[in-house]
Amino acid sequence: MTAAYDLKDIEFLIVDDNPVMQRIVKTILRAFNVNNPRVASSAEEAIHALRAMPSDIAIIDLDMAPVDGNELIHQLRTEESSPAAYIQIIVLTAHAEKEQVTESRDRGMNEFLLKPLSPMSLYKAIERIIKRPRPFVRIDGYVGPCRRRRSDDPKEDQRDENDVSFIPENTFPWNRNS
Repeated sequence: MTAAYDLKDIEFLIVDDNPVMQRIVKTILRAFNVNNPRVASSAEEAIHALRAMPSDIAIIDLDMAPVDGNELIHQLRTEESSPAAYIQIIVLTAHAEKEQVTESRDRGMNEFLLKPLSPMSLYKAIERIIKRPRPFVRIDGYVGPCRRRRSDDPKEDQRDENDVSFIPENTFPWNRNS
């Protein structure tokens, strides 16, 4: 598989308590020419890693203990001291139940992937984040990417402008001016 996007300047953080899954995701990212994907084995390690060095995209497993992936997403999106409120989040899980997907969406994830993970599915999720970034919304206890995917232009949202906060244009490597 040949990647259409150059991912070498994008910082990735893999958050998974399973060493085998960490290696699988890391290997796939390296095949996409990602320079040095970092790994955290817990929510606490992830917060610490993000404080030490920002990441652009986090790949978060939901089934972790003592703090699960959904709680980590909630912390990242809503806590005032969050080191990465606007980080792009790809959820990775073996659970496809509607409740699980809905909870992750409502916590503020960007993309949802099911295990077993394939390189193509991961690449497609990354591509959607890069190709069609969604504005971040702050409304009624929700903070995260707009759940609507209808328009090609995310700025054509019909919400009150006080509820939508657009990510600054130069936040991520894929939209920085060279």
